Amino acid sequence: MRIRLLALFTLSLLCAPALAQTAGHDTCLVLSGGGARGMAHIGVIKVLERERIPVDCIVGTSMGAVVGGLYASGLSATEIETQLRALDWNTMFVDRIDRRVFTQRRKTEDRSFLAKGGFGLRDGKLGVAPSLFEGQRLAVALRSALLPIANIQRFDDLPIPFRAIGTDLETGEAVEMDGGDLVNAVRASMAVPGAFSPVSYGDRSLIDGGAAMNLPVEIAQGWGARRIIAVDIGSTLKKRDQLLDPFSITDQMVTALMLKETRRQRERLGAGDVLIVPELGELGPTDFAAALDQGVALGEQAAEAALPRLQALRVSPDAYAAWRDARMAKLSPLGTVDRVELLNTSTMDDDALRTYLGTQPGDSIDAKKIEDDLGRLYGLGEFSRAYYTVGTDEDGKTVLTYVARSRRWEEDGTLKFGIFMQDDFEGGGEYQLGARYGKRELNRFGGDLVLEARLGDRNRAFAEWHQPLDLQRSLFVRPALEWLGENESLIDDDNLSGEYRYSRWDARAALGVSLGRWGEVSAAPFVRRNHFDLRSDSLSTGIPRTSTSAGIDLAFTLDTQDDAEFPGQGWYLQARHTRYLSMLDADTEGFTSRAKASYAFTALGARWQLGAEAQNHTGNAYEDVALLGGPLRLSGYGIDRLRGTGSALTTLQFSYPLAQLLQYPLFVGGSLEAGQVWRRGQAWSFDRTIFGGSVYTALDTPIGPIYFGLGLAEEGEEAVFLRLGQPY
Repeated sequence: MRIRLLALFTLSLLCAPALAQTAGHDTCLVLSGGGARGMAHIGVIKVLERERIPVDCIVGTSMGAVVGGLYASGLSATEIETQLRALDWNTMFVDRIDRRVFTQRRKTEDRSFLAKGGFGLRDGKLGVAPSLFEGQRLAVALRSALLPIANIQRFDDLPIPFRAIGTDLETGEAVEMDGGDLVNAVRASMAVPGAFSPVSYGDRSLIDGGAAMNLPVEIAQGWGARRIIAVDIGSTLKKRDQLLDPFSITDQMVTALMLKETRRQRERLGAGDVLIVPELGELGPTDFAAALDQGVALGEQAAEAALPRLQALRVSPDAYAAWRDARMAKLSPLGTVDRVELLNTSTMDDDALRTYLGTQPGDSIDAKKIEDDLGRLYGLGEFSRAYYTVGTDEDGKTVLTYVARSRRWEEDGTLKFGIFMQDDFEGGGEYQLGARYGKRELNRFGGDLVLEARLGDRNRAFAEWHQPLDLQRSLFVRPALEWLGENESLIDDDNLSGEYRYSRWDARAALGVSLGRWGEVSAAPFVRRNHFDLRSDSLSTGIPRTSTSAGIDLAFTLDTQDDAEFPGQGWYLQARHTRYLSMLDADTEGFTSRAKASYAFTALGARWQLGAEAQNHTGNAYEDVALLGGPLRLSGYGIDRLRGTGSALTTLQFSYPLAQLLQYPLFVGGSLEAGQVWRRGQAWSFDRTIFGGSVYTALDTPIGPIYFGLGLAEEGEEAVFLRLGQPY
């Protein structure tokens, strides 16, 4: 027995080296993080391909995980570069999805004066999103590029075995991700704290791997790599004269901590390993456009400089072709969808969500079609992220899973604040502060509640319930109650103007049809109680102190523009006809019709808008005043200086993007304008048309657009104007 045990022990010792060699990897590519500087990795891989140097495994951190994951999936360096160049990096880290996929409900809110962001309510506390970005756009782009390997769950089974490195948010330890959803792993590896939300991986919450191990040499060695090609594109420390603000000082501290660990990783490299450090100079981690133009070439130069050490790793053309063929043989066609599943963590009804999904069992896996589905889901405004996964079940069936993650910090509703102000520096101005509380998905069909208050030149209290009547949310009822109070110049039956304090209560209940992403049509019976207080310095005395109005509002809205304030394409049309009826003791008669249209297009590098609007009123609804004057509404005149019972205006406006301030565009622009107003007994006449225009600078900001400009009109009229926020 002892002899037999000794023989078995001796055999195991003899076999151990062979087993270890089988389990290891010959050459492992280690790619560090560094944001946009990581484009240099593409240049390094180009040289490896050109020199026929096969790679047996890849370990990547942050941007190294992005490029490494794409290379591990079977893409060549040229294909990776093409994919990344096709992305619009100016918008890649902006979560706002194309506005054209929004529901009309969201588009209407987008045109209000409220700030784009807001506070969430949860458990009686105010909260905000855990990061500046969710990375929705980047995740969609990565998922499309990595679709061919979407059904591979073990990273060892990829064309090139791969590991992504993240940092455990609780412990600060480096985490080696070796399976699951590759896009999710890559997102976790590049989840810069504060900029991107932490990503769940198993029972861990992960952030950017660079926080723990930016150059993961240790991971590759622990994986069995016998030779390592390490590429370090991490940022370098700044000089003292460059550390002049809190942001640069904070960045210096973080960089210093990362470099300390990186030096430790470099010291682990042996004589047979190769370290490549591209000379990226001042190229910053956020300069993605410059990095594609410069970083790729600088990566190539660094790899070429290392060729004397890399030459030993070259193989023959036949051996390299065999390596490449074996790599691609690991890919298998995805085929058609056998089952579609939905993972929904929000309060929105699953059946309602499914109405937005176009891909069905039996369909081929079409990335563009699935991305359109995701756009519709994300456009609902209910989700922090919307994405998909492709996998196979235990029976070998292909399963497409849509995942919709709730905005957890908004479980009890949202609270938004807004400001609107405009001034013509001649005594005319408007000022508004406002707040809105909203709670969506209050029932299966998606009922939502809006409460709003405004203070300033126009005081307002408003409550509205929007209730869809079917899962497709195509039919709806919308009861609302409003109180409004403001100082206004009104026109009586003798065409005399007077200054009044005007207030009203308005109750209505709209019945409408949603036109999907295009717009909506509605009819709203209403009753209104008006109160007019004549001010002592006024001329008009012909308007009664109180009146009651009743009737029906017919409204049609079409909105396909890609931006609410500076659109580059699309139509906006809003038409409304108010008919006053003799019912419920009403003493108001007549009608008011309003229409506004705008067509946006892009030409000569600028965004153009061709617009027209008109209003006409007959009867004794004195509150329906037509107003012109102010920014982009005959800009040479003071705010609301021109008043009548009817008006018409046409404009041609252009906005040229001049620069980016942080992520917000700065424009220079101008407008040509023609308009007029008329009073009772008059009609539109070309002879009364006033021509004018403006020049301005404008900045799009989270609290609304800021305009500063000069307006001119006929007969020497001119006005300097300032406007912040969207007009109500």
